[in-house]
Amino acid sequence: MTTAPIPADDFVGYLRSYTADAFATTQNLEDVWDRYHVPDATHVVNRKQRDRATALRNLSRWRADRTPYELWIHEAVVDGTRAAARYTISKPLVMQVRHNTEAVVFADLADDGRVASTVTTARSTYGWGSSDTGTWDSDAVPAGTPSGVPADPAVYLTTFAELANDPHTPLEEAYDRFHTPDSVQYINGTSMQRPSALQSLAAARDTGPDYTLDIHTALAQGNRFAARYSMVPSQHGRRAGEMEVFTFGEFADDGRVRLLRSVMQTKSGYWPT
Repeated sequence: MTTAPIPADDFVGYLRSYTADAFATTQNLEDVWDRYHVPDATHVVNRKQRDRATALRNLSRWRADRTPYELWIHEAVVDGTRAAARYTISKPLVMQVRHNTEAVVFADLADDGRVASTVTTARSTYGWGSSDTGTWDSDAVPAGTPSGVPADPAVYLTTFAELANDPHTPLEEAYDRFHTPDSVQYINGTSMQRPSALQSLAAARDTGPDYTLDIHTALAQGNRFAARYSMVPSQHGRRAGEMEVFTFGEFADDGRVRLLRSVMQTKSGYWPT
């Protein structure tokens, strides 16, 4: 039997192997779970705690549905004992209609290489045919570290947010300092280029609410990065809900951001549209 990938050594391989083993009816579910996760691992899915027993019940439901599946891993970032990935599990329904589970996971890795904790956001969607986003190539070598600044996801996120909220800083100046002219941002699947991004930032300045960022984790691997943070409403008399953001991006050679894909989740666990 081929040795199962250790998450700390091959996070993409772990996602593929764990998913295959979880769906396989020939393997004991408890053995599958314990192969990849430490016994006291903590997990949060859509802002709800999930212990080992709950995870095993969910795996049982996976197996009860023996529909063949496809797994698309769109991107992954590994930084020391932390890892993050964005992926889709897709199953056929009727004709060309497919049921897709879109997920983003941030993981901490234990000393023995297994998963110690995860925070995941996921949603179900329906679509036609196959995935419309490219599969991340686990054999590809991440590009080298950008020479420019900030090239640090935490610095980028916090500093840009501060300048974007500062009425004394021109929005174009704030945006262009941190983004390439051809940069593209995707928020819950909706794309924005520079003109629409500036329009959205201007509207946020005019009508609020104002948010401060609480960064939970930030990872970087070569020119790729990933971060999970909360947008907490500032106390200016406006009512607004807290948002949790799961984001993946790429830095250009000059250290500015050229691509950003973000999932925004409400406090109740939903992805707003």
